Amino acid sequence: MKIKNTISPSVLFVSVLLLVGQCHGQGNVVYYGTNASPISVSFVDPNLSMSAKASIVADLQICLSEWGKKTYLSLDLGADEPGLIGYLERPSISPHYPENIEFPEGVTNTPSGPALHIPKKLSDAYTNAFAFAAANSNIVAAAYEFVAYLSSTNFYTVTSNEIVNIVLVKNATPDMYLLSFADTTNSLRKQTYYPPSVLSFNYSPNGPAVSNLWMLVPCSIPLRYMDGKGWNAFPAIWHDNKWKIGIWDNWVR
Repeated sequence: MKIKNTISPSVLFVSVLLLVGQCHGQGNVVYYGTNASPISVSFVDPNLSMSAKASIVADLQICLSEWGKKTYLSLDLGADEPGLIGYLERPSISPHYPENIEFPEGVTNTPSGPALHIPKKLSDAYTNAFAFAAANSNIVAAAYEFVAYLSSTNFYTVTSNEIVNIVLVKNATPDMYLLSFADTTNSLRKQTYYPPSVLSFNYSPNGPAVSNLWMLVPCSIPLRYMDGKGWNAFPAIWHDNKWKIGIWDNWVR
């Protein structure tokens, strides 16, 4: 399978560095809602470096760029939790995050105004994820390139013989890939795909190996009954030195 006009790993990392630099230069700020309203970001952990904070902010913005257009700030009723003055209300669970990690929603008061509250548990998870990404930079770069491919018109030219390079189905024979080619591609093309969070990578025993690396590919589909999008996440697995959509049972987000 040849992938044309997709984003190269080097371009991807330059883009990430630029995003981090922009966030660092503007202070710790993310943008949410339809009109891209700004809100500061406040970290509980006093030991986080400036670069770590900027990287977390950049990843938060990846999550908020599309999914976050339906988020809104709710301060009128305050919050039930000590130290919080409200919430960044969201339409659903973030498709970028695994189920055991929640996207931050608490809002605290700071000298510069309301700020999105980042607990130490979340910043610790990010620190570990950044360490994983640094140690597996080629795999992470390939992940973003794979998502860019799924989002491109090149995905519409895939042939039945190439589908095994894009999809991994449990216990599927070569004939099964060929027979299900039309249904598989039609199903996958219904979604719009988005860049993943660095938190979306995780190891699981589900898959063909003892330990398998998975990631969540955020995706949306237009809703017929209202002006909006339905959000989900497709599981992708690192297999045969490439990323593939993983159709496996009991996969773990």
